[in-house]
Amino acid sequence: MLDKTELLNSIVLELKEARDKAAQAADSAKETATNKENVAENKYDTLGLEAAYLAHGQSDRILQLEEALRLFEQMEISQTREVTMGSLVELENERGGNSFVFVGPSSGGLKVTCSNLPIQVITPVAPLGQMLMGAQVGDEVTLGIGKQTNIFRVVAVC
Repeated sequence: MLDKTELLNSIVLELKEARDKAAQAADSAKETATNKENVAENKYDTLGLEAAYLAHGQSDRILQLEEALRLFEQMEISQTREVTMGSLVELENERGGNSFVFVGPSSGGLKVTCSNLPIQVITPVAPLGQMLMGAQVGDEVTLGIGKQTNIFRVVAVC
């Protein structure tokens, strides 16, 4: 498998980039919301109001990203035989395809590339995360999404 310190650094870098983009978007939305040219001339002129809502949403996103950064920066790297918080897991699907997931404290769905491997962050509360917690190499987990059932075999845990 790969170095989890390198993986955590990749996740933190990705989160910092997302935070910086959100900050730029928030600044732009605030500028639009407070620009004198965007003062409403009638009740249908809502550009300034929409920009204010957008700025607020971006500010909330920044707070979420900063919390995620804090959580990932405080993670301790450990090696276990079973899937726990902080585990990097290699899965094999029914068709023989392999994928990698990292069980993190937040930011489920975030995708990073580390050592040329695509890795998706999942959380213990996500459906796949719930199924994997406590699993060991060789275990199979079944994940049903709608009418589709997917079976994954745990190939490696680090």
